Amino acid sequence: MRLSNLQKEKIKKDYGVDRIWSFSQLSTFKNCPWEYKMKYVDKKRVDNSNVYTEFGTFCHDTVQDFYERKVGRKDLPKLWESHVKEWENNPFAHQFTTAKVRAGYLENLKHYFSYTDNLVGDHKIANEKPVLVNLERNGKKYVFIGYIDTIFKDENRLNLLDYKTSSKSGFSGAKLAEKSMQLQLYAIGEHQRTNIPYKEINCKFDMMKYCTVHFKQENGKWNTSNQERSQWVLKMEKKLKTKLKKAGYTEGQQDALFDKAVELNSLDFEGMPKEIAEQFYITNYLIDLDISEEACGKLSEKVMDLCDKILEFESLDGIEMENYLELNHPYNPNDYYEKNLCAYHTSQEFKDQEIDMNNSVLGGDNEISDDLSEFFTSNDDELENIFV
Repeated sequence: MRLSNLQKEKIKKDYGVDRIWSFSQLSTFKNCPWEYKMKYVDKKRVDNSNVYTEFGTFCHDTVQDFYERKVGRKDLPKLWESHVKEWENNPFAHQFTTAKVRAGYLENLKHYFSYTDNLVGDHKIANEKPVLVNLERNGKKYVFIGYIDTIFKDENRLNLLDYKTSSKSGFSGAKLAEKSMQLQLYAIGEHQRTNIPYKEINCKFDMMKYCTVHFKQENGKWNTSNQERSQWVLKMEKKLKTKLKKAGYTEGQQDALFDKAVELNSLDFEGMPKEIAEQFYITNYLIDLDISEEACGKLSEKVMDLCDKILEFESLDGIEMENYLELNHPYNPNDYYEKNLCAYHTSQEFKDQEIDMNNSVLGGDNEISDDLSEFFTSNDDELENIFV
């Protein structure tokens, strides 16, 4: 349940602060300060929606309904198919950038809703639970309010789940530290609220487009591999065919069984030897976060540093802010976020500015201005001299 403005004002008064921060403010500023200016400084009404936010919202809502037992497991594939059909029949719906991206995205999530694990068991859960985080440094307070996707307590730990329909490439190495800031921040809030030790707080990303493939090695031990859900059988080709060969199947038989398994994206079909199929199984791909006192302490400092940077940015007057943005954050059409997802750079306002800028350079109406005509009609030798 989202907190009301009245509740937020009370929190401000109780904590002695004049503003409440949200993690979306921080992530927006990090992604694109131009977008931050549009949303939080100019306070313009912004359409943040795109094909990923719309499908992501459906996925969050549906899996949360499943854990609240509002829908059954058998309902999940039907709900997904219905949503996709509704999207396909909407002529105004946002679209994917390519047919390949569309196919992979939809097939992966279709598989998720057919085979997802129950990550909460029979435990009592809460979805979209408000969490308050109070950070303080040198007498200055930074109060955050956020909402946890799913939270529940089992026999050993307090569990915080966050559902992601993003690509796992953005959640590896140094990128994981950036992506996990929000969930770690919520862990700090729960630690402050309950005094539960950090070591007893478990935070996970459920990477919905992927699964963990468990396979039995020749030495009898199990190993794992994280794969896109729609391609998990395909990626097991070498391992599967090796097992079939050792079971006495000819090369032609191996190919036939493998091709059918890839077509079905499953090993559960008539003809596939049960003793082979039982050497593979899949589970949800989960990323565990480091929730330690040291890690959360470092995060707190990083978050407060970013808040201070935003406050410094907001203190600039209009002209100073524009100059700062133009100098430090010029538009990069090769940046995927800016070109496809940024609310500012995909807005009509920005497109109109680009048109005006191009017309002013070209003299209007796409004609070359007199001042620049000599430059643009120079021969190659002259151009080489200009740029050397």
